Amino acid sequence: MFSKIVIVAFAILAVVATASKVVDLNANNFDEIVLDGTKNVFVKFYAPWCGHCVRMAPAWDELAAKVGEDTIIANLDATAHQAVAQRFGVRGFPTLKFFTKGNKDGLAYQGGRDAASLSSYVEKNAQ
Repeated sequence: MFSKIVIVAFAILAVVATASKVVDLNANNFDEIVLDGTKNVFVKFYAPWCGHCVRMAPAWDELAAKVGEDTIIANLDATAHQAVAQRFGVRGFPTLKFFTKGNKDGLAYQGGRDAASLSSYVEKNAQ
């Protein structure tokens, strides 16, 4: 019995250790998180059916694990929260916008979709 408990405990720890640090946004928490003037927030506006969005997910997760405490990496399902996406001119997927501490209008990201390019952009533009 004890060995089964130990195995289950290790399995739970493995899941927690690999859990993504990406914050899931929605219409209820978007303004509170993204418009917080003490944080930089990099948002991926995505659609669940978008192949480019799905392929980009590992790089987005890797970026979330790398950034400092004053930067949040986040997702917003733009198909489920269309009003929020429309506020920021989202017309295609994925759309990436970096909301720095000093610019809550959002900077449009046009670079590579790999973790190194994303990380370099955050480092260069974070305030």
